[in-house]
Amino acid sequence: MGEYQGFFGTGVTVARTLGPLVLTSLLVGWGTPGWLLLGALTLAASYAMGPTARWAAGTRARRDVKRPAPVP
Repeated sequence: MGEYQGFFGTGVTVARTLGPLVLTSLLVGWGTPGWLLLGALTLAASYAMGPTARWAAGTRARRDVKRPAPVP
């Protein structure tokens, strides 16, 4: 379990390290085409969220959770 959490935790560090480098080289180095590419990637990611969320909800294990009765 700890290995998975450690690996998951590296994602934030990698994003904070490589994110500015990638965006700077994309937007400053490529100019207008870089901005258009960033916009296209953002648009594609936003349209992919709905199907991805439906797929994740459909493949999640369904469990019957017994909730305690409310206290009067």
